[in-house]
Amino acid sequence: MASDTTKREERARRGPRLVYVPLLILLVFAVAPLLLAWFAAFKSGEQTVTNPFGPPWPATLDNLREAWTAGRFSVYFKNSLIISVADVIAMLVIASLAGYAFARLRFPGQRPLLYGLLIGLAIPVAALIIPLYVTMRDFRLLDTYGSVIVADVALAAPIFVFIMRGFFRDLPRELEDAARVDGASEFQVFWQVMLPLAKPGLMAVALLEFLWSWNDLLLPLVFLVSDDLRTLPVGMLFSQGRFTVDYGLMSAGVLILSLPVTILFLVFQRDFVRGFAAGAIKG
Repeated sequence: MASDTTKREERARRGPRLVYVPLLILLVFAVAPLLLAWFAAFKSGEQTVTNPFGPPWPATLDNLREAWTAGRFSVYFKNSLIISVADVIAMLVIASLAGYAFARLRFPGQRPLLYGLLIGLAIPVAALIIPLYVTMRDFRLLDTYGSVIVADVALAAPIFVFIMRGFFRDLPRELEDAARVDGASEFQVFWQVMLPLAKPGLMAVALLEFLWSWNDLLLPLVFLVSDDLRTLPVGMLFSQGRFTVDYGLMSAGVLILSLPVTILFLVFQRDFVRGFAAGAIKG
């Protein structure tokens, strides 16, 4: 009997460990190509041929310098940063206000508007490119930061409004009532009471929107024609025609594109997971 109990305990301990095996395999397949590209960014042309899979030794910054200057990745980086930061700020304002309104207020047309947001989630981005292009052309926003920022925020707003709605909907109503008894206006209730409690949701929205905007290729490719306004993903796309054979230079571009978002996610991963999980449970 004791032997059977020991075997069951051993199988119970072994079970959770076996779960990590496929996860480790997926991790290798996901991380290995990125690491190889990062290694190649610090290798000379000779090292890329003689040691394609190993770490760079000795490491060189020549590829990064050339990509940053001759490859114009400094310009592309600036453009991506401007658009991404503007997207995040606009999305935090819109998602928090709309999420609070749908969760805590009652107003005419609330349910049809909510259903409209649901429809927005179901429409693929590619199906809206032509209407968006015509709209931006009519408003003379083509080849400006504004075209990408407006389109990014409009397309991503439904999902982020629903995330914030989930946070605001389950916050204690007693806090809201107490603030109103003390004479707080509706905006004061939102700004001073509810918004600080929704900080995990705001962090999740900010990180997701930044990642979406930073890695977006389609909208900047369609709306931004000038090379001076291209973002990093578009710059990488067009660099393939100029530096196809220069693997070190292309890898330096990959490093410039991927390193900022990797660092951002690693630094804020706990806030991201906690905020997203809480929004999913509450929503």
